[in-house]
Amino acid sequence: MSCAKNLTGSGLRVLVLEKSPSLGLKPCSGEISSKVLPGVDPGERFKGAQEWRTIIVGTAKGKVPVTYQRPYLWTVGRKEFEGWLKEGCDADIHFSEPVTSITATHVETPKGRYGYRYLVGADGSFSKVREHLKLPMEHIVGYAFHYVVEKPSHEFRVYWLPDVFPRGYGYVMSRSREATMIGGAMAGTDVLHSELAPRVKAWVAREFGLDTSKHRGEGYRGNADYRGWRFGNVFLAGDAAGLLNPVTTEGVYYAVRSGNAVARHIRGDPDGERMMRGLESTHRAQVLLFDIFSNPSLPFCRLFEWVLENPKKGIRKRIFDYIFWRFMDG
Repeated sequence: MSCAKNLTGSGLRVLVLEKSPSLGLKPCSGEISSKVLPGVDPGERFKGAQEWRTIIVGTAKGKVPVTYQRPYLWTVGRKEFEGWLKEGCDADIHFSEPVTSITATHVETPKGRYGYRYLVGADGSFSKVREHLKLPMEHIVGYAFHYVVEKPSHEFRVYWLPDVFPRGYGYVMSRSREATMIGGAMAGTDVLHSELAPRVKAWVAREFGLDTSKHRGEGYRGNADYRGWRFGNVFLAGDAAGLLNPVTTEGVYYAVRSGNAVARHIRGDPDGERMMRGLESTHRAQVLLFDIFSNPSLPFCRLFEWVLENPKKGIRKRIFDYIFWRFMDG
């Protein structure tokens, strides 16, 4: 949608093929940070968006709330945010039309066959376009699993528990303005989901007393294995490209920014390539940090845990604040 929106008025005929029946159905967080919409106050643009100024950091030694003077996230909701991207977009959008096959000249769906001059794969971590390009996903493939509580979230929590979620974390955050998700994420191989779901089930029952039989579970895969974005007249954006923050699993920023960049490149604007170089640089740094701090065989994993045990005082606060706002502000 970001790419299509930024191709509006280009003179190109733009077709968006969406497998879901409507926008905003992805099973993930409905939060955005200020860097997603530079120069725009999300609280003003999306009336009623919930501001988050306090983050509760949990470790095996307990929970510590950290409060800031300004918001670091806003809960908007995926449906409302993607609806905003759709506003003013002149693309032809086909819902409930998944792509079944791709060739060098056309794509096919159960409803038709479409030739293309440019093909943009913005189709997530199960990308058909990435598969067509024969790009592997090996380095950082992450899974998240959570239970949905049909009540607004009043807390934003992140848990660093290496013994419970190796190479991952636990979380409590908004699913939307009306719902909360409680679960965990881990990085690993394709067989990891079968391991993650039982860990989450046991943890949420123990930590929150949640009767999981009464709540809907959701799982999804994230892809942070970046292998490039431009392959002749085929392009990748967002999760399909591997542009995902492996530390926080935030993908909305990368999706919006890379979709914009690809559109600019297609329009012949050199800013598109410049924007992608910036995203590549940021992503490389995030992957390096993830690899260093999430590896339990390295001392940095326990150092990070030490910082999170009390991120409100002294050197630990300075380290936490620096890293936190680097992620929030980009």
